Amino acid sequence: MSTRAEAAFYKKTRNNAVVKLVRERYLRNDIPCRAECCPIDPPCQSFAFEGRAHQHAFLSAQATHYVIPDMSIILRYMEILEQEEITGVIFCQTVIACLQQHDRTRTYRKLRQIVNDSRRNSVVFYNEVFVATRIERLPDETSAQRDWRALCKSALWYNEHLQQQKRLILLSETFGPQDLDTALGNSDHGIQVYTTKQYLQHYFPDHALLQNLADVLADAVLDDDIDRIRFYKSSKKAEHAVQGFSEYKSTEELEAGIKSARYFTGTLKCRSGRPDHAHIQVDGRDILIVGNENINRAVSGDLVVVELLSERNWQTASNNITFGSTSAGEDDDLRMMMTDRTQPTGRVVGISNRNWRSYVATIQQKSSEGSGGSSHLAVPLDPAIPKIRIRHHDVKMIEDQRIVVRIDSWHVSSQYPDGHYVRSLGPIHQLDTEISAILVEHGISVSQASQGFSEASLREMPIDTPETPWSPDADELARRRDLRSLTVFSIDPPNCQDIDDALSVRETNNGYIELGVHIADVSYFVKENSMTDLEARSRGTTVYLADRRFDMLPSVLSERVCSLRENVDRYAVSVLWTLDKSFQVKSVWFGRSVIRSSCEMEYEQAQQLLDGEPVAANLDRKLSDTLKPSVKKLAEILRVVRANRLQQGGLELESSEVKFKMGDNHKVSDIIPKDSMEIHALVAEAMIMANNYVGKRIYDGFKDAAILRRHPPPSYGQFEMLVKAAKSKGFSIDYSSNRALAQSLNAIAQATRDDPETVRLIKTMATVAMNEAGYISSGHFTVDQYFHYGLALDFYTHFTSPIRRYADVIAHRQLLLCVEDAVAMADAGKRISGMTEDATVSDICQNLNHKSRESKFAQRDSTELFQGLYVMQHTIDGPLIERGVIAEIRSNGFFVFIPRLGLKGPLFLKDKDGQPAVPLSLQSGKAEDGTLIRHVSYKWLTIYHRR
Repeated sequence: MSTRAEAAFYKKTRNNAVVKLVRERYLRNDIPCRAECCPIDPPCQSFAFEGRAHQHAFLSAQATHYVIPDMSIILRYMEILEQEEITGVIFCQTVIACLQQHDRTRTYRKLRQIVNDSRRNSVVFYNEVFVATRIERLPDETSAQRDWRALCKSALWYNEHLQQQKRLILLSETFGPQDLDTALGNSDHGIQVYTTKQYLQHYFPDHALLQNLADVLADAVLDDDIDRIRFYKSSKKAEHAVQGFSEYKSTEELEAGIKSARYFTGTLKCRSGRPDHAHIQVDGRDILIVGNENINRAVSGDLVVVELLSERNWQTASNNITFGSTSAGEDDDLRMMMTDRTQPTGRVVGISNRNWRSYVATIQQKSSEGSGGSSHLAVPLDPAIPKIRIRHHDVKMIEDQRIVVRIDSWHVSSQYPDGHYVRSLGPIHQLDTEISAILVEHGISVSQASQGFSEASLREMPIDTPETPWSPDADELARRRDLRSLTVFSIDPPNCQDIDDALSVRETNNGYIELGVHIADVSYFVKENSMTDLEARSRGTTVYLADRRFDMLPSVLSERVCSLRENVDRYAVSVLWTLDKSFQVKSVWFGRSVIRSSCEMEYEQAQQLLDGEPVAANLDRKLSDTLKPSVKKLAEILRVVRANRLQQGGLELESSEVKFKMGDNHKVSDIIPKDSMEIHALVAEAMIMANNYVGKRIYDGFKDAAILRRHPPPSYGQFEMLVKAAKSKGFSIDYSSNRALAQSLNAIAQATRDDPETVRLIKTMATVAMNEAGYISSGHFTVDQYFHYGLALDFYTHFTSPIRRYADVIAHRQLLLCVEDAVAMADAGKRISGMTEDATVSDICQNLNHKSRESKFAQRDSTELFQGLYVMQHTIDGPLIERGVIAEIRSNGFFVFIPRLGLKGPLFLKDKDGQPAVPLSLQSGKAEDGTLIRHVSYKWLTIYHRR
């Protein structure tokens, strides 16, 4: 039920006139408290928002108190609220409206991240549209006083509504206990007011990290952008610029310049190892920004406003390898720019949105600055980020440590940005420290420990213990198609615990063939908008590192109840194709099923059966005899399916993926290139086929909101390095279409069968040239844009890995709505999933694309870490000698690809000053330790590494 009210406010126009605006506002009487300890029966959230999904209770019943921060806390101490120890925060609509009014978008995003993390047990309370808490501004009140009174009213309502079960604490740096008494008209309310330091001293007296962080934030000079409406505006104080830095243009000038096309906006991308070389992309073209004075205090990732320089000052992009880069991929964003022609060049004149984040760094030796030596330079792990000046009372505590720092401000008079120390991750070069650094750098987690699951999520888990193992429910079995009589098997890497998919194939009585792909039914256990669902949605994906993984779902689901383990009944969502004798699809069935896997096969075992071995390793004769006909028939079918898809332009690409063999004490005993077995491609083809058919089906059911996987075609400029590499070996690359490219790559592979390293390098370079695939909601694109370039499919989604990818969970929900008849559900009064709304699916896709990208980068960095460990550990007693392929030649050196290690790295022929730096080993034919270099030619180059 709602009541209409009017809200009036004043606004200054562009002509500096002040106008009064009146807006209608509808007040509700059913805003929920969202507390688990709600004393009402039933709880107030159970009847809130009639017709919509019920809002989950986030405020934990185990909490001793709840916290309501005001705007002064949000602006200065938001980072305290971001710490995982701070839970039970109630963000009132009042402060959210204030953030939006002043365009504090970065702060607002942080707030939403806290609320969306179910482990934080924090909520948004819509006090401004709630009859019980809505207040009007009094004639003699300032807006700040009115907002304070609104927060006090909300705290009082919570205190009374929860019958004083929990202590209510208001956090403010501006108002105190007397202001609270005045706002409520009495002192008998049981609510407390604390400053941040008082709160931490009372509830976290022994938590040095929080105490120190509060002290740092209290003294930090933060960016003063409270007056910014849309674009960043620097301090108005007159300051002496250094290094050619200049003040940013005013908001009015920036808006006018963008409107007149004098200025351009784009995301700044700085070159790895060269933060003074950057570019933005505008409408498909690049604008170079060269030199600190032109980058003008912007940081890689910022959304900047750029003015073009006069044409006589335009430059060409440098072709040099940057010192500090570690792989040939460090310049991927700049490959398009490498040309002999001058390019548009500009300078930053304003910041639209800062993208400052947490940075992993180390203290620069002998970097003390300022009085008392308490100011130090932190060198970020990301070489695209400038050094950051921080203050710390005892530098010895953080020397030789990986630390986390944040930028607070960058004044025009300062050579470096000012920031603050957040916490230490541990000593450098220790494995756990470096893994934590990878997680922080890619925004996956603040620490490995924080990757645990919330108590609320764990309470939703099914019971599965040795004493009480989980078993299917009889009523649920009756609703599913029973496929337990089929010979079902999974094929995975060794020691796989989270088994998403299984396969089956059989001949039917009418002479047809039934091919089955069976996927773990995660959506049955993870209900939409449950705590587990929200946590999985936030994580987006399981993160796989070289020696460990961080799961998207709790292990009771990912490794046991959902995992399609052998010889136990499991719920599945199955796709069953009926094929004729030529393997053409005659019909397809989708739906929920129950299966019983006969075997958890490893790839090597399946390949042995496919190769005709009488018995696969570690499988008994009877089981091998049972599985062999199915594996052979499966291969027969999927070879045809794969050949047809490749004929349409599907690409066979490769990556430099490797596995690590670990010894004692974290020693990497060996690096093993990824095996290439036919069974890998065949299993992948079965999954591609399932994803293709499910993509078509959910699009037919939800044309405006189907979750699809789109792979846009690359632009021609991205193939430049691939074309040059192929040409050096006497081959040509036709990239006019995916089919033409596939034929070119296949021709090279056929002609160089005796040279697998070159084929691998060429295909890896083709992979690098591709655009990134991403999740989309079908309503945001036209049908012709759904095409998956790499797979040559018109429709594609991710359906086959719901244990490790949240996108697949959405695809399952959409598919099941299609086959269970959503219209009939609606007619029966059942709520249709929010996963059928374009806006909802599109928002989730944005997060999933980000999480997927960062997970991929984390995996890459983890691989490089272990490759580095291997080289360090195997050069203790002498040089490590490997053969490498020259992958790319630059002005000052070249990149080498080492096939056995899957490693790319730069070799410099010029030093930082541009002087020749040819190794003595190339001049004399001997390595520095006397080892003879046995093979040096245009293609192969023996390289060695010394500590």
